[in-house]
Amino acid sequence: MGRLQVVACSCLAALAAAHTDVQLRGSPEQSTFGDARLQNDGKASEPSHKSGSELLQLSTAGRLTKRLHEWLHPLSAAAVVTTIALQLSPLPSSLEIQKARDVKRYDGYPYFSVLAGASQWCLYGSFAAWMTRDMNLLTMVAANGPGVMLGIFYISNFFRFVPAEDARRAALKRYLSFGGALLLMELIACVTLWRGAVFWLGLLGSIGSAQIALSPFKTLPEVLKTRSTRSWPLDLCLWHLIQSWFTGGFGVANSDPWVWAPNLIGVIAAIIQLSIIAIFWERPCGPRGNCIKLKAASSF
Repeated sequence: MGRLQVVACSCLAALAAAHTDVQLRGSPEQSTFGDARLQNDGKASEPSHKSGSELLQLSTAGRLTKRLHEWLHPLSAAAVVTTIALQLSPLPSSLEIQKARDVKRYDGYPYFSVLAGASQWCLYGSFAAWMTRDMNLLTMVAANGPGVMLGIFYISNFFRFVPAEDARRAALKRYLSFGGALLLMELIACVTLWRGAVFWLGLLGSIGSAQIALSPFKTLPEVLKTRSTRSWPLDLCLWHLIQSWFTGGFGVANSDPWVWAPNLIGVIAAIIQLSIIAIFWERPCGPRGNCIKLKAASSF
């Protein structure tokens, strides 16, 4: 798991380095933060040093972006719906805790990740929309606003029933302390760096999203050893695939690498996870083979 996180963070850091010289645009029809478009600024006579393959790649990427931009509004709506659905996936386990008045086997980190991820993207979407005047970025606020409220509910419900001496209670407090400190530093950066803070907000949001997408691989050694994916929530993997697909498409259509890059990682990770789940699919049992099921939990 640690190696996967390093690889993901390295890819996003390389993406960050490739876009450090990009200027923020003011028009909604132009690229928002991070889109490295070619600009001639009256220098059309200068010779091009691009190879044929590089020009072909730029042309293909440009056509894809243009084609998806025509679907920007449907993709925006799909991103909102699928993100909210993903944030709702921990609800069954939270209600189970409430009904049993016991946290059972559940850990507080998934609930914290909902709150942290939603808060991060709400801050990025609102601040970037204000700085760039690109109202399309408010899609991130609409998609993640419910996640903030749901995350608060999940965490407060967990604290209500976890014993005071339980190590999971102390761990969740540490998560919240770290998240609160990071949020405070980001707010300070918004005040001091102003437009430059958009870059760092997007980078942190991308890294956080990539970490969440890769989190099931934490138990990959156990999965391979036991040949069982019971430690992987099936519905979470499915919703990660669906949500990453549509939100990544919105990011491409809106030329925002901080949105599409982590969701590309999410799509790849979800496909791998679902493939492993399919490999360890339980065979039919009983005389008529009518109890097929997946070796994966149906909820957190």
